[in-house]
Amino acid sequence: MRYLVCENRLVKTAGFTVIELVIAILIMGILAAVAFSRMLDGDVYNAAIVRDQVISLSRSSAQKALGRTDVAMIIQPNAGDLEIRTVEDFVDVNTYTELQFTSIDMRSVAMSADVNVLDACDSVVSTNSLSNASPLVIEYDALGNLRRGGTTGTAGYPVSVSTGVRLCINDDPAVSICFSPTGFAVQGSCQ
Repeated sequence: MRYLVCENRLVKTAGFTVIELVIAILIMGILAAVAFSRMLDGDVYNAAIVRDQVISLSRSSAQKALGRTDVAMIIQPNAGDLEIRTVEDFVDVNTYTELQFTSIDMRSVAMSADVNVLDACDSVVSTNSLSNASPLVIEYDALGNLRRGGTTGTAGYPVSVSTGVRLCINDDPAVSICFSPTGFAVQGSCQ
């Protein structure tokens, strides 16, 4: 209740001040944001987090490759996690010296990869699914450019990279990754 002095007497007024209304709206907005975030499906965010981590680590791998001729990045799903290794002295997926290792939670994320296939992941679906037994290997040259790679266990592995590598995440171009022949990784389709 508010009291106003009007004609030398106190008068009761009902209502809210502008500040009280702004504070009430702000509190309702915060409560709505918290409630809304609890109702959203976290799987959408997992794919975006995996994408961003792979891009960051691939850029780090390309940088580590500068001046070396035997650096590779191995992207390997393993029991609900995605293991990403930057390695040197690379011979195969079992013989290398590890430079960097990261493990990312990849719940509800399916991945596949192709070398020299640059169509959007939703238009040309990859048949090269990544698994623990078939990881994606990307080898770099001494300038940080892509040299060769592919999914192990597929016909013709390793393939010389001429136009790039695509990594499809949930067959969704918005959360997929394109690796250019120069070794630079970007989100989205290669086109």
